Amino acid sequence: MNKITVRMTKEYLYDFLLFHAYSKFSGFLINILGLAVAFMGVIMYTTNHTGVTGLVFYLIAAVIFLGGTPLQLKMRAAKQVEVNQEYCNPVDYTFSDEGIVAENDGNTKNYKWDEIERAVVTPKTIGIYYGKDNAIIIPKVDFGDQFVPIFTIIATQLGQSKVRMH
Repeated sequence: MNKITVRMTKEYLYDFLLFHAYSKFSGFLINILGLAVAFMGVIMYTTNHTGVTGLVFYLIAAVIFLGGTPLQLKMRAAKQVEVNQEYCNPVDYTFSDEGIVAENDGNTKNYKWDEIERAVVTPKTIGIYYGKDNAIIIPKVDFGDQFVPIFTIIATQLGQSKVRMH
């Protein structure tokens, strides 16, 4: 059994939320739409179909499309770290061959490996999904010297096809 204590911060939660949003097709489409609006504005301006004011409006719209989601996710992460019990207080996670046990303020949750759908590795976190949009989010720094043994347990229990590295 391997045990770690997780202290979630808004930066680590934001990293995971950003990955979660942009790993879906809708996140990709928002970026394409934002870039298309910007290019359309430049094309309209260079072909004299709009003036400087029109170009400015196109570019503002593009910035809203491209920057709206990250800004919204940053605000959501900050709020969640303040109000969500799993994020505002440290959580002790114990990893074993049976599953993962989470302990937080006297509350205990057990996650059996057959309930875990997949795991993803982002630049700063590891997300262990126990539902379509429900995940245990662990900042990599909180693994300390337990990273290799715990990641080995995760990869062994889930299998390589259910662990995505990004």
